[in-house]
Amino acid sequence: MHMLGKKMFNYLLVIIFTIIVTISWGQQNVDYPDVDILVIEDLLQGNEDIDAGDLIFVFESLQGFAQNPLNLNTATISDFEDLFLLNQLQIQEFFIYKKKVGNLISIYELQAIPSFDLKTIRIITPFIEVSGEKDYQKSIVSMFAESNRTLQMKWMRPIELEQGFITQPNAEKPAFEGSPDKLLLRLRGRFENRLSYGFTAEKDDSEAFFRGSNKHGFDFYSAHIFLKDYTSQLKSLALGDFSVSMGQGLIAYSGFSGGKGSEVLKVDRNRRSLRHFSSLNEILFFRGIGATIGLTENLEVTAFGSYRKVDGNIFENDSTDVDFEEYEILTSSLQTSGYHATDGEIQDEKKIGLLQTGGKIKFQKNTWHLAINSIYHKLDKPLYKSDQPYNQFTFRGDKLFNASIDYGFLIENFKFFGEIATSQNGSVASVNGVYISFDRRVSMSILYRHLPANFHALNARPFAETSQGSNENGLFLGLQLNLNKNWDWRFYFDTWKHPWLRFNVDAPSRGIEYFSRLTYKRKRRMGIYLQFKNEIKQRNAPRNETPIDFLTDNTRTQFRIHISNKISKTVELRTRVEWSFFDNAVENLKKGYMIYQDIVFKPSDFPLSLTSRYAIFDNEYDTRIYAYENDLLYTFSIPAYSGRGSRFYVNFRYKPHPKWSIEARYERTFLNFEKQIENGFLITPNGIGNGASFIEGNVRSAFDLQIQYQF
Repeated sequence: MHMLGKKMFNYLLVIIFTIIVTISWGQQNVDYPDVDILVIEDLLQGNEDIDAGDLIFVFESLQGFAQNPLNLNTATISDFEDLFLLNQLQIQEFFIYKKKVGNLISIYELQAIPSFDLKTIRIITPFIEVSGEKDYQKSIVSMFAESNRTLQMKWMRPIELEQGFITQPNAEKPAFEGSPDKLLLRLRGRFENRLSYGFTAEKDDSEAFFRGSNKHGFDFYSAHIFLKDYTSQLKSLALGDFSVSMGQGLIAYSGFSGGKGSEVLKVDRNRRSLRHFSSLNEILFFRGIGATIGLTENLEVTAFGSYRKVDGNIFENDSTDVDFEEYEILTSSLQTSGYHATDGEIQDEKKIGLLQTGGKIKFQKNTWHLAINSIYHKLDKPLYKSDQPYNQFTFRGDKLFNASIDYGFLIENFKFFGEIATSQNGSVASVNGVYISFDRRVSMSILYRHLPANFHALNARPFAETSQGSNENGLFLGLQLNLNKNWDWRFYFDTWKHPWLRFNVDAPSRGIEYFSRLTYKRKRRMGIYLQFKNEIKQRNAPRNETPIDFLTDNTRTQFRIHISNKISKTVELRTRVEWSFFDNAVENLKKGYMIYQDIVFKPSDFPLSLTSRYAIFDNEYDTRIYAYENDLLYTFSIPAYSGRGSRFYVNFRYKPHPKWSIEARYERTFLNFEKQIENGFLITPNGIGNGASFIEGNVRSAFDLQIQYQF
């Protein structure tokens, strides 16, 4: 199966790349507009620990709608879900309004819909339009020929070398196989929002390039062709790499998913079942073929099949477990880092064959939907995790089947949604929620999740405190008040329990979290918000010398003041001050802070623009603060400010021609050795980090260069 799957994908890769080059060469040139990166930042507030690679899909989706605005008179529910800027209540109320009044004449009619406040309308305006129906009877060849294409090349290199790149005394070779350079080659094409195709090749820093374990060049290759809404019957067709999402993420969800943050009314997971994959996440995708077929106006069926090699730690079977005695090789875990630089990482690379297939049947009306989902996984080497107590209920085996039912329906100003799922051991998990619109100014969200410790799903990503998709019961309450045109207040409360043990938590545990943000905005020029967050989580007591571990409440409190001020059409200033506190019953109170100043310079009549930040911080590992950073196009950075020191970065973007853009980034972090960090990001008197990641001195810096050509 390994050789067959590898050959099939290689053939598919060649076919896709040939189609792209053959049809695209010499066609018309179309400039691609920029999307305001602040829209992305709003989605990220409170979700700074998300995989930044997932954000590429959101950015590309918004970029596509900026180029070809969504026509409100022909848009479907799935189209609005692809926009990512509206919650399910707003989507459903839009279609109720449209059913009553017919086609819209103006965007400003949205003000008549109760859940559409002025802020929401202002945010989505660049991505929507009101017009008559367009002629969509284009051939696939014509769509390729008339598509917009972008070729992107990127190089990144740290300036100070880690010890892993240097041959140490008494060692035959460096710890890292490759060079410190990070390389990216990306070809992306799009026709309106209906056709997407692309090819991606990436080499992470420290990975080999055209030598060693990567004699074929880059470490990661990806290609896709994705067709959406081609006819009323062919809703979507995916070839190559693609994403699969079902229900509320209990059995399958890939791509960007919002979590707990300032968007308290976006806690659902409903998205289009199949989507193109073009991010750099080397784990969360499917490779093969998938399609969604509309059987009637309201009934559609989705089916997909995928086979690929994934990373896993394998070992010879010495288990006495009768169920596994026939297997010579087992795998202890599926690796998710995507790095293949050290001997251990290279040994784990693509050791497990993973076959995945599944389907969905969905009935959709304007105010409700019901769907049945299923997915089947087959590993060519069984998963057999260690016998640690916290692994007692984890999945063991080579076959796993999941099924679920998801729903959504609107009753007046209540939007109910949820999913109930089962794994083949009979365990049942559920996520159920409701949005409530009391009036134009007050809205609320409620979500309850029940995720048993013995619920098994390889691709689960439901709304939860932890990412495992199991061993958690919790209740989330969110409230949003639009006090007037300038002020709004958002609040959420979340409480949860983990019924079984977890890694470094040797007893059932619980947690609670509060969040509040008060925002003031004056037109488009100035914005100020005050944010407070407090969370209490239980974990093993540190430095415990007793025979039995016991849990302590760990309290993390953060307070933030953020001011953004557009002082002219070309210059914007952003200032943030944030304090962080960490306390438990064993250790002394830990305090930290971060202050940064951003400058954004984007003239409309000059080809050069820049963004820059200077930050100072003083944090221990437990008081670390995450902050979004402006980066190069299609790159998203959400680092943790940890240690004591300062950080500076500057991004330049130069457009000598509408088709060309050249971007560069320099970043530098300076750490003060006077303060030692006990956990996490270790600072020693001689340098930063430890092991192969150790850097001599107290400075870490890097340089990025990116060239993009649109044709």
